[in-house]
Amino acid sequence: MALVDFNKVRQLFGETPQTDDADLFREMFVLVLARATDADAYSHPAEIETVQGVIKDELGDELSSAEIRTAALSKIYESAPLQKYLADAAPKLSMDQRRTILRSLVTVMHADDRISSREAEFFNMVVDSLRLTAADAAGLIVA
Repeated sequence: MALVDFNKVRQLFGETPQTDDADLFREMFVLVLARATDADAYSHPAEIETVQGVIKDELGDELSSAEIRTAALSKIYESAPLQKYLADAAPKLSMDQRRTILRSLVTVMHADDRISSREAEFFNMVVDSLRLTAADAAGLIVA
């Protein structure tokens, strides 16, 4: 299964047959990070490179810049906005998986040394949709 086919995400809306639940985290991870590169309507090359590096480090997969750009503008968003996919996926992801998505998102957002107001709005949407708290967003782990 290709990571950018988003079969598990499509399954949330009944568009594809069941797949292994372990795939949901991987797909949501790629969707969020890829979409973050376009959050301010400009995909900075440093953001694309950072997404590639983070995906390789966290998932062990190598995606081309074209695959990242395709995922950022995927037709999957025609079915529902990313916010809806995240909200539906959140209960199926562990707290560690959701925090990993958030930490990686912060890394991507800092890639071009500036964070626009649209990127901040995107970040807040991800935090809310993943049902995370301000403490989670700040990197505080409550035991």
